[in-house]
Amino acid sequence: MTEKFQRYLYISPLYRVFKSYNQDYQIFIKHINPVSVKESKLIVQPIIYDKHWVLLIEKLKEKVWKMYDSLPNPEHKNIYHTVVSAIHILS
Repeated sequence: MTEKFQRYLYISPLYRVFKSYNQDYQIFIKHINPVSVKESKLIVQPIIYDKHWVLLIEKLKEKVWKMYDSLPNPEHKNIYHTVVSAIHILS
């Protein structure tokens, strides 16, 4: 039987905001550790970018990222690489 619900890690978009202002951002990532990554199937990362938000999802087993953007824009894709690199450092 397949799982009805999948375990996932959620990273608040406030993480990047607090970090950019050199404020305490650890509260947004303290739940991320090797065990939580191993037990999860997805990483869910909303990104607020210039009054618009996009959603990044990573399927951890497949190591595949997907970006959901209701207003596709090349500028939105530019931040994708920065965020994905930062997430890999966290995990």
